[in-house]
Amino acid sequence: MLSIRSRRVILIWIAGLASAGAAHVRISRVHTHDWLNTADRFAPGRELFRSRRMFRLWAQTVSHGQLLLRSPRSSDHPTRVDVLFKPVSAQKVRWSYDGLVIRCPSSEERERIQQQMPGGLLGVDDRVFALETADSLDWVVAMAVGWHEDDDPGDISRFVWLDQGRKPVVQRPLDGVDGGLSRGLASLEEVLAAVRAGHRPTDIADPQHAYLHVVMVRISWPGQSGTVAPVGAFLTRQAADAYLASRHPVEGAEFYVEAVPLSF
Repeated sequence: MLSIRSRRVILIWIAGLASAGAAHVRISRVHTHDWLNTADRFAPGRELFRSRRMFRLWAQTVSHGQLLLRSPRSSDHPTRVDVLFKPVSAQKVRWSYDGLVIRCPSSEERERIQQQMPGGLLGVDDRVFALETADSLDWVVAMAVGWHEDDDPGDISRFVWLDQGRKPVVQRPLDGVDGGLSRGLASLEEVLAAVRAGHRPTDIADPQHAYLHVVMVRISWPGQSGTVAPVGAFLTRQAADAYLASRHPVEGAEFYVEAVPLSF
C-alpha cells in the first residue's frame, strides 16, 4: 500500500516520461510504509506484505509487546525496512527469513495455528499473521502489523515515538523494556557445551539437572501492574548478574534472577 505522497511521486514520474522520454528520466526510489490495524485490511488468505530481502529478528520488548523484524541497509540495498508487530500475545518465528511474505491465514491454517498456541484462545482484538517459509508456516498473533522503509543508518526504528528534539537515553531499536535479543546471543553449540559442563547454582545441590539463570522483570505500571515476564536467559549466574548491573534503571520495573532447572 502506497502513501498519498508516494502516489504523487509516481504520478510526477509518469508525467516526466510523457514530456521528456524514458531515456532522459531518472527514476527516484519510492519508500513505502503502512500500518494495518482495522478489520477492513484483513481477510482470509489476503497477502499483506512481500519482500525478497533478508529479514532478521532484530528486537523484542516485554513492555508494549513489540516484535521487530528488520532488513538492514547493505551494498545491495541502500534502504532499511522495519516490520513491526504490536502488541504480540503469541508467536512462532525464527531468527531470519530469506525473503518475507506476511498474509492472513486461511480458515484451516488459522485453526492449526490456534492449536499450537498456549491455551488456544485469541483475544477479542487479536489478528493472526502467517509468515510463509520454505519448509513450514510461522505465525504471529498481534493486534496490528506495520512496515517502514527509510534511509536511516542508525539502530533506532522510525516506529519509536519521540517528542520533537528529544533523543532517547538508551540507543536501541524500540522503546520499552527488552531483553537485548539482538545482542550477545549464545549459539546452540555454546548452550550444549555449557549444559554438558554442568554449570549449577552454588546454593542448589542437585546433580540431576543443569540450570539456566533467567532474568525476570516485574512491572508496576498503570494497566500492567503485576505483570511478570522473562527478558533474558544466561548460562551462569555471573553472566546474569553482569547483565543486571549493565541495565539502565527503568522506573516501575523490578529486575531479578531465577534459576530454572533444565530437564532432559
